[in-house]
Amino acid sequence: MKQIISGILSLSLLSTISCGLSDNTKRLILSTSIGCGVGLALGAVYDESQRKKDTKNKKNDFQRQVKESLTMEKKKPQNKGKIIGLGAGCLAGLGTGFYLNTMYDNMAEEMKKQGITLTKSERGGETVALTASMDGGIAFEDGKADLKGKGKENIDKLAEALAAYPETKINIAGHANRTGAEDLNLRLSQDRAVTAKNAIIENGIEGKRIGTVQGLGSSTPLKNVDPKDGSNRRVEIEIVPAS
Repeated sequence: MKQIISGILSLSLLSTISCGLSDNTKRLILSTSIGCGVGLALGAVYDESQRKKDTKNKKNDFQRQVKESLTMEKKKPQNKGKIIGLGAGCLAGLGTGFYLNTMYDNMAEEMKKQGITLTKSERGGETVALTASMDGGIAFEDGKADLKGKGKENIDKLAEALAAYPETKINIAGHANRTGAEDLNLRLSQDRAVTAKNAIIENGIEGKRIGTVQGLGSSTPLKNVDPKDGSNRRVEIEIVPAS
């Protein structure tokens, strides 16, 4: 009974993946999600080992077809420069690693154009988080916490990515370069993190998707960079599964 209920729930959740995509892609993904959901339900009548094998194969096929569909969407002329995302309900069906890797593949290039470095964090060979480091784009003047330069553009692009991948939440960390008193650096870094948070919310991202917002002062400078260098006046945003 649990397997049947799980299959029905998976069917309901995975069907929403088609939101925002073309009709052809919607049909492909919807049909695939239906197959996956039904497969999970029917798996209840098999012995345990066979059920696990069938479910794994169906999930792998589902992941492959989703990947191919997103690639086709991304290549369309009208989608150039846009981040093609996944609808609500996909995380449960695709798995954390695949979901985050898909997000990385579809946004890393656009992020790079904005001066944002996107990196993966892995555990046991699986991607568990993404980190957007915006020292070059979200720039802060010495002693200040307001966005300058391309900061607003970067926040807009990041918010677009978060909207396209609704089953994620973020943790925001503000940083300072190592000049002046550390208590001032801590306050400045906290203010910078809050500035980024407010800008993201202004772009339509719900506050409940934002986890920790903290200032780390000058305790974690960029690798191979002088702690006093101004590039350490930055904000880093960690993207993790909402679940």
